Amino acid sequence: MTVVHSGSHARRTAAEEPHDGPRRRVGPLAALDGRLPGAHDLLLMQCPSSLRPLAGGELPDWARAVLRAHPWVTVGRAPSVVGSPVDLPHPQRCTRDPEAAPELWFPVTVRGPRPGQRLDALAPWSAVARTLRPEQLAERRERLDAERVAGIPALALLPEVGRVVADHRLSWGPIGAVGYELGTGVPVAGPLSPLRLVLRAPHPISRRDALQLRRALSKLPVPVQAELETRYGAVQLAEYAASPHTLTLLTPYGPREVRDPWFPRGPFV
Repeated sequence: MTVVHSGSHARRTAAEEPHDGPRRRVGPLAALDGRLPGAHDLLLMQCPSSLRPLAGGELPDWARAVLRAHPWVTVGRAPSVVGSPVDLPHPQRCTRDPEAAPELWFPVTVRGPRPGQRLDALAPWSAVARTLRPEQLAERRERLDAERVAGIPALALLPEVGRVVADHRLSWGPIGAVGYELGTGVPVAGPLSPLRLVLRAPHPISRRDALQLRRALSKLPVPVQAELETRYGAVQLAEYAASPHTLTLLTPYGPREVRDPWFPRGPFV
């Protein structure tokens, strides 16, 4: 990873950086923190105009305005694309080292200013300046205004949620509107917003433990929607705890009906 430190920029501290951290030079394919983005990660785009709408054409005006003010996008649950997709607009809008490895494009969503307004696009990895995982977001609540937190139950209850999940030894993080607001500082959550969570479950958990966790979360005075993230995709905690014969596993290649989300059968392509 190459980081630019020149002139006055070298003297800036993390606190002075508007988006909390150094930015990466647009260039060869590289990983941040040794990993590639996954579903629900937030990406800070160094060159937002390089996004390519999945539907084709140019970025709509509202998306350009949003990205100019807050160049954050959310990674979706879909396959990444290597190279330069032929069915998407050309040319690429950012300067890039022509000798770099083939570009890696991630499925992302741009959140619009109106409720439910979204744009699905592909984002080039070389234009990503920073990533934030859901697990990094809860601690950022202290950066928000205290009155704002008090007025949004889904934000106010984050510490209590952390204590409940900690009893089950699962890594977790907020996603959805609450996660986006914690990561970007943009006030998108509302007083009635549910608290959506991702619970990292690389290894199987018993349905008894899942039921206990679901019951504990349901006692909180805010709707909680949690999903268990396995190595193959995500399944809703409530559905898994209910012990149905089959479950809907959300994978990068679409939903699949499975019996065991940790050991699903069949290829994932």
